[in-house]
Amino acid sequence: MAIRTGLFTSAAFGALAFTLPAHAQSGAERTESAQGQYANEGEIVVTARRREERLADVPTAASVIDAQSLVDRGGAFSSGELLADQPSVRFNNLNSAVTSEISMRASSTARATNGDPSVGLYRNGSYIGGGAIGGRNFTRLDMMDIGRVEVLRGTQGALYGRNAVGGAINIVSARPEFGFSGYARARYSFENDSTQLQAAANIPVSDTVALRFSADAVNQTGGFFYNPYHDVYFDRSNGFAARGQARIRSGALDVTFLAEIQAMIIPSIHYQVSIAPGTPGYPGGYTQEKFSYPWNTRPRAEQNVEGLQIFGSLDLGGGTSLNWASLYRARHSRYDLDNDAISAEELARAKAAGLVSPLVNTDTGSASYVIDTTKTFNQNLYLNGTAANGRLHWLAGADIVILDSNYQVTTTRTPTPANASTGTRAPAKLDYRSYAAYGSLGFDITDALSATGEIRYTKDDRSLWARLLDRVTGANVGGAARMVDAGTKPDNISYNATLSYKTGFGVLGYAKVGSSYRAGGFNTNLGDPRQPVVIPAAYGNEKAMSYEAGIKGNPASNLYFAIAGYYNTLDNLIAQLDNGCAITLPACPVAAVTFLTNAGNARSYGVEGELTASFDLGGGRLRAQLSGSWQGGTVTSGRYDGLDLPQVPDYLASASLNYRYPIGKGAIVANAFYTAQWGGFQELRVNSVPLDDFQQLNLKLGYETDRFSIAAIANNVTNEVHYLARDTTIRRYSQPRLLGIEAGLRW
Repeated sequence: MAIRTGLFTSAAFGALAFTLPAHAQSGAERTESAQGQYANEGEIVVTARRREERLADVPTAASVIDAQSLVDRGGAFSSGELLADQPSVRFNNLNSAVTSEISMRASSTARATNGDPSVGLYRNGSYIGGGAIGGRNFTRLDMMDIGRVEVLRGTQGALYGRNAVGGAINIVSARPEFGFSGYARARYSFENDSTQLQAAANIPVSDTVALRFSADAVNQTGGFFYNPYHDVYFDRSNGFAARGQARIRSGALDVTFLAEIQAMIIPSIHYQVSIAPGTPGYPGGYTQEKFSYPWNTRPRAEQNVEGLQIFGSLDLGGGTSLNWASLYRARHSRYDLDNDAISAEELARAKAAGLVSPLVNTDTGSASYVIDTTKTFNQNLYLNGTAANGRLHWLAGADIVILDSNYQVTTTRTPTPANASTGTRAPAKLDYRSYAAYGSLGFDITDALSATGEIRYTKDDRSLWARLLDRVTGANVGGAARMVDAGTKPDNISYNATLSYKTGFGVLGYAKVGSSYRAGGFNTNLGDPRQPVVIPAAYGNEKAMSYEAGIKGNPASNLYFAIAGYYNTLDNLIAQLDNGCAITLPACPVAAVTFLTNAGNARSYGVEGELTASFDLGGGRLRAQLSGSWQGGTVTSGRYDGLDLPQVPDYLASASLNYRYPIGKGAIVANAFYTAQWGGFQELRVNSVPLDDFQQLNLKLGYETDRFSIAAIANNVTNEVHYLARDTTIRRYSQPRLLGIEAGLRW
């Protein structure tokens, strides 16, 4: 009821056009109207501080991914592809969008739990993160028809609030513009038999009204990771997404109404079982084929989304504007998991071959079926303006998030004479209410020296109801530990203080100190009754302090660079652990269940840099985008004192080289996109396995005119397959080489 009431309120205010500020020409518009023409990186207008300003003038570590750059390298259909070129950004790929997540600057991950992300996730200025599953990652719908992506690294607690410990990411969709334009693109990939179609049409109805319609469809019947038991691929995809927008721009008013939907079968969770010879119960060892996993539970993952959003601005005159963003979003996520990761027939074969002891008592009927519906309403309202002849910049706003998540894990088992139960059902209901007031004040002390202060007060109200029930009788099982009625009502004040100085060479130096806050919460999946590590029902809040210094700018019209160093302290670190179950553990022979807990205090640190340059070369034009980062962190108190923070590579690097060579009425276009990772550890524990090092190269070569393009694409050219994750019994692998062709039309 609260979400529906908020939505109706949002629509009423939206009709009066109290919304976000109008953005500069979108990246998508540049893509379709002036193919191959790039804005000077530092000149791109962003809203990182909730007001329009050049990227080069923002005194914080911020990057922009524009639509043209995405087109150059073949598009992005997942968060990992979208953010692959960003320094200090780590995508924890768990093979499925429902459990994968994003972290920045060594911020912690909450893998396969219901915890909030450590990075603020936004669409057109509205918060979309949170919920039991699927809320620590963008959906494919969010990747459709992108205008630009603003990546803000470092604590953003003052203006972006909740969970922005590592940073915030705002995907800005391409907005309706007042001219006829559009595009259609088709791609076919050979190895996985994938057909993808994307299209957008921009239609001006009048001088004041414009419409934009976007669509995305995928049909992938093949894949790389196969389930022979059901003759189906774990990494298949099938479905569609669609979006419609109407923009009204008249005088001081600029408002956009957006409606969108996604219905999608997406890649499901999968991994290889690999148990070394000599492991108790496995005298000959047991390892499944690298890309073929005989699970008797049919692999499935789905993610459906419905969203309504209203955003825009009203110019009140005198340099003051009233800004509004409202969002209603329903996200339906589900996945199925074979807990024992083996079929009865395969287990019998392995026992007959002497690989597995006859005494191993694995229940091949054990599986988990996870489903979640998260409904979110986010309302953001703020005023901003200038005074003192433009030397004073001010902002004052309020923000509300209402989130309801209904979540259930159904676990099946094979009945026995000793236990006739066919499994359990664990329903949970998570309610989250968050209210915040925030503001900022900036003053240009001189033409070169500026100071800015930002502050936010947040009040949260979070509650959880959870039970463990017999899936047939509905009786409570598991005792008092599985009957959770809990709540927490924390509050927090976060701030940023920044001092910046502009040199006479187009370069800005700055120093910043700030804080951020990540609310505590609850573990809705309390695991298996046989687990050796008890999962706590709740965990407390995490707070971060960040110290940052950097330099950035445009020393030349064809050159943009940014370098930053940072040091963070974290109190009450929220960390991910598991309950100790394993296929090889006789006491609990099922897949481990992950959970969140507070692991003590910690520190993190790093240096990052990026460079964009373009210049004439051999009769053509080369654009180079380079980035790199070094980062690290350790726990500094408690039982994990001295351990390295998990999921933090020591080094990240990327390079995108795009070359255009004019021929006739068009141009040959070539792109090389390189990404690499070295160092780091996977888990927060002694003797954790290291993260796998990797280097990957994607290539694209094609020909394009103002209206038509065709290209060949090769992802992972060297066919390097690395571990995404590994443990004593499982291996997750990256995708092998993928070849494809792409064609497009523009108008």
